[in-house]
Amino acid sequence: MDSMKKFRNYTITLFLVAIVLLFSGCQDWLDVNTSKDTPTSVPADQTLSLVVFYASQICYDHAEYGIYLSQALTTGGRSQTGSYAYKSGWEFLSMNRHPQWRRHFYDIGVNVNGMIAEAEKINSKNFILIGRTIQLQSTLLTTDAFGDMPLSQVYKSNSPAYDTQASIYEWMLKEADDLIALYNDDAWINNPTNKTITQKMDRIFAGDLGKWRAYTKALKARILLRKLPNWDNTPENCDKIIAAVDDALNDPSYADAIYKYDGGSTEKNCPWGPAQPSLNLGWTQGRANLLTDAVPSRFLTFALFGSYATFAQSRGYALDPRAEQLMTPRIDAGSVKTLRYLDNNIGMATSMKITYYPDLFAAEGGNPYSRNNGYILLMSQEELLFMKAEAQYWKGDKTSSYNTTVDAVKINMARVGVTTDNANKLAYYNRFFQIRLPGETLFTISDLMQQKYVAMYMQPELWNDVRRYNYSSKTNGIAYDGQFVYTVKTCHDGSRNVNPSNFSVEFSLTRPYNLYDAYWNTPESFGENAKFSPNAWINRLNYDPETEDKYNRTELERLGAYKNPEWLKKRMIWAYKNNSFVTSADATEWK
Repeated sequence: MDSMKKFRNYTITLFLVAIVLLFSGCQDWLDVNTSKDTPTSVPADQTLSLVVFYASQICYDHAEYGIYLSQALTTGGRSQTGSYAYKSGWEFLSMNRHPQWRRHFYDIGVNVNGMIAEAEKINSKNFILIGRTIQLQSTLLTTDAFGDMPLSQVYKSNSPAYDTQASIYEWMLKEADDLIALYNDDAWINNPTNKTITQKMDRIFAGDLGKWRAYTKALKARILLRKLPNWDNTPENCDKIIAAVDDALNDPSYADAIYKYDGGSTEKNCPWGPAQPSLNLGWTQGRANLLTDAVPSRFLTFALFGSYATFAQSRGYALDPRAEQLMTPRIDAGSVKTLRYLDNNIGMATSMKITYYPDLFAAEGGNPYSRNNGYILLMSQEELLFMKAEAQYWKGDKTSSYNTTVDAVKINMARVGVTTDNANKLAYYNRFFQIRLPGETLFTISDLMQQKYVAMYMQPELWNDVRRYNYSSKTNGIAYDGQFVYTVKTCHDGSRNVNPSNFSVEFSLTRPYNLYDAYWNTPESFGENAKFSPNAWINRLNYDPETEDKYNRTELERLGAYKNPEWLKKRMIWAYKNNSFVTSADATEWK
């Protein structure tokens, strides 16, 4: 029996479980075929709710890994190995499963294909459009985490050939354009046999095809953004990005793509919330958030947030007012309350406890993600504005880039609950912009991307952005437009001197202290890519061991990916130097 048939039959069973747990009562159980060899047929309107749910879950899957791989969060321990390699020493090859791979190919891919097949039977084109849009989103997330992967031959055999990442990007751009055209085709959106899609079926846009069209335009902009700053950093491509962003934001139906959770039992809770739901289901190996055991990194908290050693009513706990909206300071044994942090994976001092570090779940009125009734963002207005600002910057229009960045930061501040409803808060708010974004004359790509780093907290784009800029910092000597993107200069010690020329504090993004020696701190004689050490960073995940190592080993060996730690260091197609905007102290790093 074909393995894909098994997977589909099992995935449909998961669909029934999820429907019952998430949205229905016991009376809503469907009749299911009992044969193990015959897939169950489920109507499109009963599959859509699960597909939309998984569209949210896959964003969490990628963000949960990426928030550690981008060095925003760390842990109190320092073990080099563990079941969560992204939270320890990057020893990925011993991890049993990565949920992102199966989420894309089975939870989303199989169910979308089944939903489209059922929708075609009844000529309900709205289900087809939404299904293809979610598949496009999932493909982008997956290739950006793994690189080459099955696309043209997927589901045609147990061991499908892998398509190149370049060809996958070509397909995604064409698919985005094809979908936008169909969303504008009256014969599709006003097809008389389209079944009504309710909020219960589609918890993102309630079947509003105009909003799904705007989201598809936004996905196109995100795909095009990958051409910056390395792959195709040209005025022509910058114009395409700006046009795609404007097309999305100016769409009369535009709305942020949000999957809202009600809170309650199991998967009714937001995956970032304190209930810490885990969508394991026995085979996908979903990861519950471990925010109860996480610690904000020094790079995020000290450098980017600008946390102060002591609290003052006039300036809060940190220069950035978002800091105490995204995390809550806690008191230590000495009754000191501050936003504490750790260098990545250096480990806590013996005198410290995890409860002395900030509470990473939502405070009242704060972080909209890390609460049980929070939401997952698939796309936001501020992300689109940051895309536009980046394209404007590389096109040479730094004035517009600065203004767009300021707008994006203000929208993000409002999202996480920053207010200016009293004199202290207003002064606090204004002081942030005086120091971090003092004007277009001093504005650099480093300022832009550092602000996007904060805004993309708990979003999949965080790790994508850091890798697009190759972890640029003084640490590895890689600069863009003469700037070390993730090296922060500021004076956030409480002084009133906000002149950037007098910035006295500097801190760079750094790798974890406890990197697995056999992979990351090897001598040059170890292998071809050992020249990356000691500044090598992780650039991709290894393919899912439970499927690819067992059933598609030939393809992995062809790529050089089979049980090879050097594969983890290989850049994505969009991260290789291809222009004069980027410089490096070690030219051999770009081979």
